[in-house]
Amino acid sequence: MIDWLMMEPNIVYLILVFGLWIAVTAAYVPGTGVLELLAVGALIGVIVILQAMPVNWLAMLLLVVGVLSFLLIPFLSQRWARVAELGLVPQVLGGLFLFNGMQVSWLLIAVTIGISLLYHRFALMPLLAKTRQQGAVIDDNGQLIGAAGRVIRPFERVGRNYVGTVHVNGEQWTAASAKPLDTGDEIVVVERDGLQLAVEGLKHKHTLEES
Repeated sequence: MIDWLMMEPNIVYLILVFGLWIAVTAAYVPGTGVLELLAVGALIGVIVILQAMPVNWLAMLLLVVGVLSFLLIPFLSQRWARVAELGLVPQVLGGLFLFNGMQVSWLLIAVTIGISLLYHRFALMPLLAKTRQQGAVIDDNGQLIGAAGRVIRPFERVGRNYVGTVHVNGEQWTAASAKPLDTGDEIVVVERDGLQLAVEGLKHKHTLEES
């Protein structure tokens, strides 16, 4: 299988771009965990394949930087969206010169660039605007402190904490708690660490306050 992929630069290019854009999507839709796993899986797979191919690593760097420039927008401002689209230029150059002695189809590169632009402008940007409007990002630090939610997947023991899935402000998040929580339990967010929330059950919180 790998030997066959080594002879198909177009397919390898598509897997690489797919993995990178899934990573970008994960930044716009935080908390699910699914997109992150897809991105990691695709990128690990393509890196293994690239080790046996005549890769132009400078072109690879250009392509990666070009795509990942879109990652900055959720953490900065939508005003940077058009600036980030300039990242499509190194994405084109990276695709054209990705392999030494092998050529990715210029037509395929043009199609992926067009799809990338449309996907970002008409799918990701409206999604980001909707998420911010719903309050999924409450302040400049992207905090959700104090937001209430509900457990949608029971918390199971992981190390010293319990980990499960909660629904907060219209989004699903991976969350950790010092106490086990069951499906349907109401929770409140007490801390955010990247894409994971720290939560407390409302019943547990009320008990502490009353005592």
